[in-house]
Amino acid sequence: MDESVIIARAQTGDPRAFELLVRRYQQSIYAVALQILSDPDEAEDTAQNAFVAAWRRLPEFRSDAKFSTWLYRIVTNQALNQARTRSRRATPADDEILQTGGRHDWVSTGATTDPEAHAQHLALIAAVNAALAALPEDLRVRWLLREIQECPYQDIADITNVSLDTARGRIYRARLQLAEAMKSWR
Repeated sequence: MDESVIIARAQTGDPRAFELLVRRYQQSIYAVALQILSDPDEAEDTAQNAFVAAWRRLPEFRSDAKFSTWLYRIVTNQALNQARTRSRRATPADDEILQTGGRHDWVSTGATTDPEAHAQHLALIAAVNAALAALPEDLRVRWLLREIQECPYQDIADITNVSLDTARGRIYRARLQLAEAMKSWR
């Protein structure tokens, strides 16, 4: 079924239509929350709260906007508010931050029968996570949306409520800072 039809039905109060939208987006919404909060339990709660907020605000959704962008903006704001509330800096929890939706996949984590290569891969993941944690929040969030969630620049600008040029600039700065932090790994 076409997403615009599902959204229109959900906007009229059809809970089954909204359930279809939740199923379609729940993994990516959870992944965004996890990347920002680095805590699976908090990410799950935040994703659920984002869907509740989306249900309540669904009548306000304009069909000229992308639903995914609107939903990403809700979860990003909720996760950032949660991170500020707990007053500590969000850091990537483990190597799953580099995987979509937190799925565990031996190939993507670099599992190998060579213990030295595996240890080196784990050290690289730890270095990437440390470099991400060192980024300022605004750079980290935009970088994660671009590189992990593969959001287009315009969507990132819309989600984070900045101009397209500002979004591009912050992602560029994040890349520069990450490249500098990872220089020793080249």
